[in-house]
Amino acid sequence: MKIRLAKPGHMIFPNAYASTNKPYRALRRLFFLLALLFCLFYQGQAQRIPLRFYLEKDSSSYAGLRLTGQVWMRYNQNNPGTLINGEPSPGFFDISVRRLRFQTYARIREKTNLTLTLGQNNINYLTARSGEIRLLDFYVDHRLHRNLTVGGGQSGWNGTSRFAAPLTSKLLTLDVSPFLIPTVNQTDNILRKLSAFLAGQAGAWDYRVVFSRPYAPVENTAPVPDSRFAGLKPGMQTAAYVKYQFFEHESLSPFHPGTYDGEKKILALGLGIEKQNRAMWHLNAASDTVTSAITLFAADIFGELPGYNDKAWTFYLGYFYYDFGPNYLRVIGFNNVGNGTNERGTFSGTGNAWPAIGTGHTGHFQLAHTWKIPGRTEKIQPFVSGQYSVYEKLQEPVRYLEGGVNLLFDGQRSKVSLAFQNRPVFDANPVGSLVQYQRRTAVVLQYQLRLE
Repeated sequence: MKIRLAKPGHMIFPNAYASTNKPYRALRRLFFLLALLFCLFYQGQAQRIPLRFYLEKDSSSYAGLRLTGQVWMRYNQNNPGTLINGEPSPGFFDISVRRLRFQTYARIREKTNLTLTLGQNNINYLTARSGEIRLLDFYVDHRLHRNLTVGGGQSGWNGTSRFAAPLTSKLLTLDVSPFLIPTVNQTDNILRKLSAFLAGQAGAWDYRVVFSRPYAPVENTAPVPDSRFAGLKPGMQTAAYVKYQFFEHESLSPFHPGTYDGEKKILALGLGIEKQNRAMWHLNAASDTVTSAITLFAADIFGELPGYNDKAWTFYLGYFYYDFGPNYLRVIGFNNVGNGTNERGTFSGTGNAWPAIGTGHTGHFQLAHTWKIPGRTEKIQPFVSGQYSVYEKLQEPVRYLEGGVNLLFDGQRSKVSLAFQNRPVFDANPVGSLVQYQRRTAVVLQYQLRLE
């Protein structure tokens, strides 16, 4: 079998989003070895040339590798009452691996594709020394027609909105707003679901329909007046997303990039929905258990408009309506630094958590400007994003802000980001209503590496 480099411009099989036990050890070591060989092989060569092993002389069958990782150094102003290993901690500095992905993919006779991804999120001082690596993606798809691809397995194919399955190694902002991935690690595995899907493109249209069997919910608790995930036989989950592309067309992939670094002219208008019956339960006024559906709806627009002198504007704007049943609200802190609270604790919980996902309405935006550093190949990309949510359970809206700058050494292949995050702290007032009590911040320095 000969090993040949792909020619620039050849299409790469779509990337995947992406986190141990003994069955995975051999596979994990193989990935590390291949990643090391990859780095040595590509030393001094352009990263735009993918590593592929061609299996046929006509290049119709091949296999390839990808490696992505994000390292964080962060100072977090903790929520009131936060405990770290039993000690009060108003603030904390930590170093963590926010995401790690090892992916191999194969194409067989131009129509059949196989994707395997191992990875993990949030490897920090609280995760001990296990370094657990999860099986994230394992799915196959086949192109039945130039306008239709079908597939199945555990994958990130999803609906609702553009960033219901974000390509996290090509984000515009530092991180994903939690509400964009509303059932993350509840009935899925870091977004991935056991599902079958149909997807395709016809003219300017891009469409997908996904049928999933959700995992058993993590929070398998008894019903209370506020809606929770139900400990019942789950209903089938159905999701769909369709977008219309006005200029250049994006590749067909389960994951959507947040930016193309000003190298494409994109304007895409999208509409999505997700539904799952018997997903939630709660107690009514008569203390009877009532089951309800999850119904999620979103409309969004994404654009990247290059200008003169290698400059570009990138933007995203979306409206979201989520119905998880009465008063559902999820407090979540990605890569959380806290592991407990004392008597000063608030409704927002420990560390960097905040009420991010719930039944109600949300508006979200992202905006960035990109330009090349004069006389150099690196690019600067300042960005800002925000979330404004009106949730049933809260008496005041949720406002979350993130701003910062990306320094693109080699596009998303080598990137440094410095970001400032500002989040609300909610707690009950004297009459028991949940209102904004304070605000807290975090400053994060990230380095990202993306090899493929």
